[in-house]
Amino acid sequence: MKTYAAGSALFGTGLLMIALSSGLPMVLLGSAMTGFGAALVSGTMIPWLYDSLGDGNRVKDVLSRVKALSGPVRFAGGLSAGYLASLAPNLPVLAAGLLSIASALTAYLLLPDNYGTLKKSYVEVLKEGLHELRHNRAVHFLLAASFLLSFSARAFFTFWMILLSGRGLPETYMGLLFALMVLSTSGGALIAKKISPTPRALAALTALWGLEILLLGLVEGLAPSILLLFVIEITLGARFPVMAVVRNRFISSEARSTVNSAMSTISSGFMAAANIFVGALASSFGLETAYETAGILALASAISLLLLLEFDQE
Repeated sequence: MKTYAAGSALFGTGLLMIALSSGLPMVLLGSAMTGFGAALVSGTMIPWLYDSLGDGNRVKDVLSRVKALSGPVRFAGGLSAGYLASLAPNLPVLAAGLLSIASALTAYLLLPDNYGTLKKSYVEVLKEGLHELRHNRAVHFLLAASFLLSFSARAFFTFWMILLSGRGLPETYMGLLFALMVLSTSGGALIAKKISPTPRALAALTALWGLEILLLGLVEGLAPSILLLFVIEITLGARFPVMAVVRNRFISSEARSTVNSAMSTISSGFMAAANIFVGALASSFGLETAYETAGILALASAISLLLLLEFDQE
């Protein structure tokens, strides 16, 4: 919990520096602080929740509720940020920094800490995490799935506006469409409450998402494309809680935060490579080809997740 609070506070402080500074060096320093803060948060929040609740189904239900609430909250946040930006460009960043620091204080004051049964030194925790990362074959399959899925994510999130614009959607409607897509993720989160958090369910949701991405490259016409976008967002909303639980089930409690942080860092490297690959593919062969390839790679990701059944003991 203290690690999460420190990360959230560091992230918020970095945003405040960006919002209040007038020179590039301070902006760069603030950006570096947000990166360090995000790294601390990414490996601690869900492992802390998983260990505190001790039940994968309960974790999935909590994350589903959070995801369901995040749609309306993000929608309202987008409207508020747009209004603040109309007053001054730095106000949305300033508000986000203050909210992040408030999140850190809330966690520190209200959430119980979780050390397991034994407090260990940083070096001991790091060694255990690196050992798990090297020898846990289930983690290797999860990383492979993440690597393949990163291409699909980059294709979808980078180019969907350009794809729809090419199919006839006026630019003035892009903002409204994005806000509605954010809301639709809440529907997926509600669906996730009915899904058992198993590798088979995760693989099925991943395959479904890959098929939807593939169809986005194959279909023609604006209306089917917009419909697919909403279906994709709903699938993402359903997949996130299931993925979070399955991922942590295959990592021991002592190494859970270390391994999650390491996997997040490695996945970021995959994302960087995916940006280059997807951009080059779209530039050379068109957006449709990029989406078709991304969908096929997501289907391959689902196969990698099915291999987790070999290690599933629940």
